[in-house]
Amino acid sequence: MNVELFALCDYAQEEGGKLSILGLFDTLCAREFPATHPLFCVAARLRFPVYELGSHEIRFAIRDAEGRDLLPPFEGSISVDGIGIDSAASNIALRLANVPLPGESSWRAILFVDGAEVALAGLALAIGLGEGWPR
Repeated sequence: MNVELFALCDYAQEEGGKLSILGLFDTLCAREFPATHPLFCVAARLRFPVYELGSHEIRFAIRDAEGRDLLPPFEGSISVDGIGIDSAASNIALRLANVPLPGESSWRAILFVDGAEVALAGLALAIGLGEGWPR
């Protein structure tokens, strides 16, 4: 399995085998903490060779350096039944609403497939008036 994309973004949608993403970011700003972010998304595109087609367990978590979760991890499964010549892709678009932002800190968004960590994206929470929510 190969991770072609793993990102935090303002919006992600999967429809008809196409993954649409808007507004990739790695920092969320707030005027003060604690704060709540109204909505952001996680987008991933995974490519599986034909010998790995079938069902796969996925897990997504956002953790700090000590391993504490920012929110409860998401767990689910995907079914990869591609029609590619030697591989097939699976798109993932998760919407996360009302995410608590405890304070200025660094976090890691982590994607697991079949129990193995396969992708990592950094997320910084900062005081400021940057482009990130909330304002």
